[in-house]
Order: sequence, then structure tokens, then C-alpha cells
Amino acid sequence: MSGVVRAAGLPALNAHRRGAGPTLLLLPGLASNLDEFQAVVPQLARRFDVLALDLPGQGRSPALPATVRPRVAALTDAVEQELDRRGVAEPHVLGVSLGGRIGLELARRQRARSVVAVAPTGPVSPPERVYQATLLVTARLTFSALAPAADELLRSAVARTAALALLRARGWRTPAGEAASLVREFATAPDFWRLLRHAVLPEATVDYRTVRCPVLIAQGTHDVLSLSQAAWAAALVPGARFRLLPFAGHSGVADVPQRVIDLVTEAAAAAAHR
Repeated sequence: MSGVVRAAGLPALNAHRRGAGPTLLLLPGLASNLDEFQAVVPQLARRFDVLALDLPGQGRSPALPATVRPRVAALTDAVEQELDRRGVAEPHVLGVSLGGRIGLELARRQRARSVVAVAPTGPVSPPERVYQATLLVTARLTFSALAPAADELLRSAVARTAALALLRARGWRTPAGEAASLVREFATAPDFWRLLRHAVLPEATVDYRTVRCPVLIAQGTHDVLSLSQAAWAAALVPGARFRLLPFAGHSGVADVPQRVIDLVTEAAAAAAHR
């Protein structure tokens, strides 16, 4: 472990654990929950001890205390505390968006055996940040309007494709129940505004020279939310490899589940040979 000073007394996080083998930590993105990984958990659990967490202030995890700003560092503190509570020292990590950024922070703190970060949040130019903020705020307001009728509306594959366009390039593949859950979570995540303000929008260039584990950074070819940030992150992390996910959106796990599973396998194999 690095010498990072962590916030103490953070709340326990909601978790789902399944499978056996080396631990694989799953971290969802902003305003998302464990349903982010439904398409890959069954297969991953055949090889890994899969530990999926809801981030603080999302899903069923309580928000950080009002006195703690939910910056990436504080969110990572909460994840580390949960790992300590469960006796996990250095898991493999699969993270999406904000979860991918936390995965990179775990690697920076030497708390990860390998990291696959799909469209991790990170540094972008000011115009790109304005664009992203506009999309995220619009999505929050739109999903808030859709949420009360999500179960009925999202039975239609056409409606799912349209509703999930910001997140997934192949929204029609998402089961109706999962789509409704994702829409409701985006609409109701209790700490959305604080997370957007403190964890996503102010992100700047980070010194990743302490990263020692294998890192794969991926971005969907049809990601309308991430712009240059994934490529920047790949350039900043020593030895990181960049992969494109064909026909995948920002939350590309459900669009190309087998491709994501292959990335996790590749990263874990690279860690085993170190």
C-alpha cells in the first residue's frame, strides 16, 4: 500500500459477491449501480471471486458524510475501506467511467493487481468538459421525467435504444428490467450532483508514475460522452494499453460483454506473469 492518508469512518458499501478464485472488483459509473455488469458477471464468476460495489451515494450505498466532499480520493478511500473490511488486498479491477477512474486510483495506490478501465473519467479540454456536463445534466433531468413510467415504457426495444443512447450503443439488447433499473438509478442517485461537481467535472491531469500493475484502458467506438479522456489516461499511465470496443457506447460492458471479459482475462494474465 502507498502512504495515502485516508478518511476514516466512512459508511459500508452495498456489495454483491459471487464466484471463486482471485478477487475481481467491479465498480460502476456515475449514477449507475451493480446492474451495469449483469451481462458479464455469470461468466466472470466462473473464474473470479467477483465483488461488485455500489459507489457511495449510488445504488444502495449511503453517501459520504456531508463533511466529506466526494472527490475521487474520498471515493477511493471508501472502496479501500470496503476491501479491507472484506479481507481483499489487491484485486483485479473492472471499472466503468467514474468506476474506471477509481480503479486507476487504486492502481496508483498499489491496491490493484490489474485494471481494466472502460471510458474512465479524467482530464479533458474545457469545451469537452462543458459538453459532457451538459449531456449529464440533460440525462439526469430526462431520466427523472421517465423514471415513474420506466417499467412500462422500456418494454419496447425502440424505447430502450433511445433512452439508453447516452450510455449504450446497443440499447435494444438490454433487458427491459435492467434498462428500467438504470434509468431509475440515473434519475434518483442521491449524491448525483455532489459527485458530478466534485468527482467528475474538476478532474485534471494526475501523476500515475506509481502505477505498477497491468492497465488496459478501453473506449467504445460509439461513445458519445467520453471524448479524449480515455486516450489521455492511456498516455499518462506507464505501460497502459489502449483498446477500442467496436460498436460500444460509453457503458460498453453490456454492448460487447465478451470483448470486455476478454480484456479482463488479458489483464489478469499479464499480472500473473509479473
